[in-house]
Amino acid sequence: MGTRVAGAVAVLALAAGATLGVGAWRSYQADEEAQKAELAAEQAAAHKKLTRSPSPSPEPKMTKKETKKETKKETKKEPGTTVERQVPDPVVTPSASPTKKHPETRTEDVAKAELQKLTAVPRTLLLKNVFTGLCADIPFYTAGKKGEHVNQYYCDGTDKDNQLWRMTSPRPDAGPGGTDLVQFANLKDGLCIDLLTRGGQPAGTGLQESDCTGTMGDNQLWWFEPAGDGSVRIRNYASNHLCLKVNGLGAEMKEPDQRLVIGSCDSRDDSRWRLTE
Repeated sequence: MGTRVAGAVAVLALAAGATLGVGAWRSYQADEEAQKAELAAEQAAAHKKLTRSPSPSPEPKMTKKETKKETKKETKKEPGTTVERQVPDPVVTPSASPTKKHPETRTEDVAKAELQKLTAVPRTLLLKNVFTGLCADIPFYTAGKKGEHVNQYYCDGTDKDNQLWRMTSPRPDAGPGGTDLVQFANLKDGLCIDLLTRGGQPAGTGLQESDCTGTMGDNQLWWFEPAGDGSVRIRNYASNHLCLKVNGLGAEMKEPDQRLVIGSCDSRDDSRWRLTE
């Protein structure tokens, strides 16, 4: 009987083990299926995330200045190909504006050109003062002599008097700014307008006649400066470029036989002269 009981217990134990083994196996299989399903879901989510197209980036907003300005583009095909390339807009370089001369500068240039024409050839002329209206003169009507004063007197303009002067240019282009240096010889006596001794002389020195030398070391050479309205200033080259003018002050300057001197080149009309042929 004990053997039978032991055998029955063994059978029950095997049956219980078998039952428990099948349950465990099924539980294991269920867990494995759940893990596979969860893994498949994770892989599908990852794949969907990788393949999703990114959101388009917002285009930059154009400024008011850019929206008003349109950029023109032109495309051209290379010869023998179908490839198109962009051609940049041509760069336009503004042309330089011509430099304009001031009207006063142009007037001065014209005056200098006229003076060059005037001094280019010998001329016989009167020297007429703008302020007094009188002309450079030698006293009396006959030929003068060396040391004779050069004064002013009523303009005659004929060979009866001795107011006509022969202007020549012994030193062309030798004056300031390339001006011609000239001398004045009296038509009657052949003597030149001159200053005392040689070399530069101070303001107030009176004019006289002397033998013509035409040298740079003497003080007989003069040059012209435009003074407006067709007049000139006659400046002594050796004497610090002082001007030929009338001696005296005020009303006495208009008196006939008033002596001519060199002095400062001021704005007064007595330092301005007209060269009258």
